Parts: sequence; C-alpha cells; structure tokens
Amino acid sequence: MMRYLKKIRVGAVCLALLTVAAVGVRHNYAQADGLQNLQELEPEPALSAPVMLPVTGVAGQKATLPLHENKPYMLHLWATWCLPCREELPKLAALLKAHPDLPIVPVALDSGSAEQVVAALPRLHAVGLPVWVAEREHVQPFIKTVKDPGLPMTLLIDASGQVRAISDGGVTWDEAQAASIIRNLLQETE
Repeated sequence: MMRYLKKIRVGAVCLALLTVAAVGVRHNYAQADGLQNLQELEPEPALSAPVMLPVTGVAGQKATLPLHENKPYMLHLWATWCLPCREELPKLAALLKAHPDLPIVPVALDSGSAEQVVAALPRLHAVGLPVWVAEREHVQPFIKTVKDPGLPMTLLIDASGQVRAISDGGVTWDEAQAASIIRNLLQETE
C-alpha cells in the first residue's frame, strides 16, 4: 500500500511540475506572439533624464552610453535566459547584419560577462550580434515610466540622450521596412 501511495505522490508532483512548465511556455509564447510593430514606437516628450549607462564589452572594454554624443539611437535590453528575447534576437541580429549602420545598441542584462554572452549567441541563433552587458540597477532610472518592466525592452533615445519611447516587450525587427522605419524614428528625435 505504501508503495502505491508513493507512486501516486510522485505522479502528482510530476504532473504539477509539467503543468507549471506548460503555463510558463504558453505565457512566453503569448508574449512573443504579441510583438510590437516598430511603427507603434511613437516619440513622446522626454520620459527620463539623459541616459548615462555604463556597459562592458568583450575583453572588458568599458564604455558609457550613449556611444556617440548628440546622435539618437535605440537601446535594446535583453537577456540570454529570457524566452521572448530568444524569439526576437535572431531577427535583430539579421537586421543588424543587413544594416550595420543602424544605431541599435543591444545590451544584455543579468546574463554574465560579455564573453559568456558571446558564447551563448550560437545557441540563440544570433551570431554576430554586438555584445554589451550592464547591471540591471544601472537601467532602472531610465525605465521608471514602465509599470512592470520586463525583457526584452527597446528604448528610443533622442540626440540629447533622453528616452522618448519604450517598447515593453518584443519588437518586430523583421518587418519589411524595418530599417527605414528605424531611420525615420531616429530622424524624428534628432
């Protein structure tokens, strides 16, 4: 009898774990399906003080965003462990490969060192993506306007360094006119 009860208990625990996993996967796929069109990123009045974000690159290279003064850019926050990021990242990598002049700065949060992020890129199908890492606490001041900040997140930053639009969730980097939409958005914020 004890053996039978043990089997039932183990089965119940396994079923509970599978249910939790299925709910998590379903939630992440729902988020990935809800990607925001780039055209929906509409510049608003400044949402933050100028962004001054310390980042670290490969081989310990240190920099502070913005990388180029007086130029608008897009800051894309993501993480290696983030399932919606994994859906979106290959599309961003392909866009940047096709248009290396686009000022999009991908920054990994809570993902380890830049070398660890580079090592994860093949499994994420994002080889060649520029790699910068930052600490989450350095990002918090710039995303105060987002109720429940999550990853991925894209911030449109104007020429004076202020956040002008935030996509709290994934973006459709593979839109047919993505590069021209991004250029237009950046031009609006100069």
